[in-house]
Amino acid sequence: MEPSGLLARLEAYRDQRFRRLKSRRVTGEQSALGFINQSGFCTAFSAGLGVPCLREAIAGEREPALPEHIQHDYAIGKAWELKDRLPAKRLVYYGKVIGGRPGFIALDLLPAFLRLRVAPGSYRSLYARGQLSRCAMLVMQTLSRRGAAETRVLKLSSGFVRPRERAEFDRAMKELQEKFLALKVEERYDPFTYVWDTLEHRWAAALRSARTLSPGGAAYQIVRRYFEIAGFGSERAVARLLAIEPALVAQAARRLERERIIARAVRIDGVTGVHSILSTLLE
Repeated sequence: MEPSGLLARLEAYRDQRFRRLKSRRVTGEQSALGFINQSGFCTAFSAGLGVPCLREAIAGEREPALPEHIQHDYAIGKAWELKDRLPAKRLVYYGKVIGGRPGFIALDLLPAFLRLRVAPGSYRSLYARGQLSRCAMLVMQTLSRRGAAETRVLKLSSGFVRPRERAEFDRAMKELQEKFLALKVEERYDPFTYVWDTLEHRWAAALRSARTLSPGGAAYQIVRRYFEIAGFGSERAVARLLAIEPALVAQAARRLERERIIARAVRIDGVTGVHSILSTLLE
């Protein structure tokens, strides 16, 4: 039988864990780092995806509305500042890694994400198999040869410098971030530009740690942290959002069910479909 007020209870749990309360909001660099480390991963600016969001935690409220002039919004400005400072100190990983949107990964979970998201073989072999666009391959060629480089250098070296080619270049950079091949490592403001590097140059130790994990073990780490923080969710949505094979998410969920950490296939009044829920929230 459906527990009374279950959805309200689940959302109240997320309010606490996602810091969507004024009394628990993120106030600076150290509290932001603590929030990311506790969460394991979160978006930078995009609320409402079922995972923690740094902007939401800074505002201390659920899904704060985007103002007409975002440059005047405190939470957005603070999140923008922190997404520069924390990755620059290599305290967290930052890139377009959660649902194709900018987000953070805590260092303790980074090897698990890399194990599942970094395809086997070099970028050249990915290109040969048709799994990497030509522009992305050319960008990787430059970064691998010379190390960190500004956006304009990458546009020139790849031959995608003309205005009409901007969309294709931007897609390639998004592709490289989602495949954990390249990432932004710095933003320069005079003039404004991004600096990029390869994952292998920037996070070699995390890559080595990733190779010691099995896919199932890596998925278990991530899926368990998701339910511990989010409290509930659709396994299919989790797989899609975090770009993990659905079979691995289901395998991890079955293990969590055996361990009595979650209950699966629960229906929640007011929410479509079935969800897996942290067992303690059903007591």
